[in-house]
Amino acid sequence: MYNQVRAMGSHIRYSPLPSEEQNAFSVKTGKFSLPKITRLKCIGLVFIILVTVGLVMMSCLRSGYFSKSAVCNTTKEKTVFDDQESKSSDRMRIHHMKRRLPQCIIIGARKAGTRALLTYLNIHPDIVVKGPEMHFFDDDESYQQSLEWYRKQMPYTYPDQLTIEKTPAYFTEEDVPERVYRMNKTIKLLLLLRDPVERTVSDYVQLAEGKKARNKPIEKFEDHVIDSHGNINRSYKAVKRSIYHKHLSRWLEFFPLNQIFIIESQELVADPASVMYDVENFLEVSHKIKPGNFYFNKTKGFYCIQTDDQQKCLTESKGRTHPAVDPDVIRKLRKYFTPHNRKLYKLIGHEFDWAES
Repeated sequence: MYNQVRAMGSHIRYSPLPSEEQNAFSVKTGKFSLPKITRLKCIGLVFIILVTVGLVMMSCLRSGYFSKSAVCNTTKEKTVFDDQESKSSDRMRIHHMKRRLPQCIIIGARKAGTRALLTYLNIHPDIVVKGPEMHFFDDDESYQQSLEWYRKQMPYTYPDQLTIEKTPAYFTEEDVPERVYRMNKTIKLLLLLRDPVERTVSDYVQLAEGKKARNKPIEKFEDHVIDSHGNINRSYKAVKRSIYHKHLSRWLEFFPLNQIFIIESQELVADPASVMYDVENFLEVSHKIKPGNFYFNKTKGFYCIQTDDQQKCLTESKGRTHPAVDPDVIRKLRKYFTPHNRKLYKLIGHEFDWAES
């Protein structure tokens, strides 16, 4: 339809015939008008772009991709405990995230609720937890791997997030306080303490379950805790772990008491929201863990957590039923622990509601 083509330098310009005024980029009143077919194409192109962007955004929202992608990530990543380790490869690609040494450690005590505390802390958006116990400071072979190796085992975090790991064996091992101090003398420490008689029985139950799983013979609790003379077996590890003042005294050689937040485990069981509020104060993070995040599970007999995207109870291995123990053995244990408990109270300036002899 075009019969005139003139070259002007590197540009090519087309001139329409006079009879083709309605089909060309003709000049009308000093303005260019697009043919109808071109306007429709532009409108269609814009529509396709908008639909594509909308579909991408919906896909991000539905798949949780906002928490993993540098493209979709417009808010801070919130990690979930169950799949935190499996997502580490994704977090490697997110700008500003890296592995950091923990700023807080749950040091114990064993069978006093450390797993529950870690699980509750994990719903806080400013806290990222290391799920599996590390046993870095209490195991000589692991400790020889260096702090750099230890750091690389931690989860990825943003600069304003706290990294927390827990290993309850740390509390009772002699070399651990000094090793932790060498890493970070200002680190915050969380310590849970449980009625020593209950903790001793619970410790036995866990060890017995392990033997049962390996088809090994299981002795009664009384046979472990009472020696041949009818006295408390002071060499039994479950008993030794419950003499709290001896273990805490070693920690206080390196850390002031105000760096150690002590939680009575029954308080955590009975009123987790109130305890977590105090823990948030100690860690100097905003109050994000609310009473509504907890609901009581009558079947299990303790509180579970719920958020907008998850509900989680502790595993079946938690809250095991204790065996019936000879009442005379319980009385002997209470009599044995009473003076040790009083030394603990004097050390920390606070008393717990633990039964005495």
